[in-house]
Amino acid sequence: MSEKNANISNTPSLISIIMLLLLGLSFALVLVFNRIATENSIPFIPLVFWQSFGAAIILAFISFIYGVSPLNFSNFRVYAVTGLLNLTIPYLIFTFVAPKVPSSILSIGLSLIPVTTYCLALITRLDKFRLLRIFGILIGLFGVLFIILPEASLPSPEMTPWVILGFLAPLSYALNTICVAMLTPPNGNSIQFAAGLTIIGAVSMMIVMFITGEWWIFTDNFSTKGEISILCAMANNALAFYLIFELIKRAGPVYFSMVNYLATLVGIGIGFIYFNDTLSLWVWVSLILISISLILVNIITPDK
Repeated sequence: MSEKNANISNTPSLISIIMLLLLGLSFALVLVFNRIATENSIPFIPLVFWQSFGAAIILAFISFIYGVSPLNFSNFRVYAVTGLLNLTIPYLIFTFVAPKVPSSILSIGLSLIPVTTYCLALITRLDKFRLLRIFGILIGLFGVLFIILPEASLPSPEMTPWVILGFLAPLSYALNTICVAMLTPPNGNSIQFAAGLTIIGAVSMMIVMFITGEWWIFTDNFSTKGEISILCAMANNALAFYLIFELIKRAGPVYFSMVNYLATLVGIGIGFIYFNDTLSLWVWVSLILISISLILVNIITPDK
């Protein structure tokens, strides 16, 4: 284990706990804002671009206020990798899948990130083999199968391929967590990293829009429901990307990964209250199994 990860087992500070709670809410709101926007006929590629572009402007403005350059070209590798893995790829997936699958089910997929992260940590030798964690990974796998395999687990069997596609986003997030732990310097500025990430993400999405020819701009008054959701998503993304870097720096990737458990619970609650989502018994069993998996992976066998 590297020195950078030595703080994983430390008792989290009050600030870290508050950051974890805020980030859990922020992650769940990503699905909500995307669903509102796509249900109001906003194309998903421009949607991701505007979210990234708006967050980049907010973070660049904050960077200038604190006298920090929003871009440091010595960290370009960090910007490029995290911009793709933590923004462009998963946001494209979630934005495309959100109108086709209940947000509560997609939120359950977010809880797989800690399990996937541990598997990648073993491959990259950032962590050691632990039997209880392997057992937790298998339980998490069974939890996913309870969603995908039984037809009764989804409101419609036709949703199955969209759920599978949606679960590729957690893999991208897990890869990003590993890359942040390996690539970012311990004394790096989180606002600068977040600004660089969103700038690279916005540029990459601009290229995607140019290739696909799918364009969309705001109206004059920014008053439609979809436009308001994009404006909210801009601020939400700026906060989330800053907290990702800062929380990993303060408490380590294992503690950070617990945010996905909170996002799952918040996402299910929002799905019930706002979207009137219905969940079958299979989905509740899946949630229980994935929760047990998270405990085994993150709590019973903490890093040393």
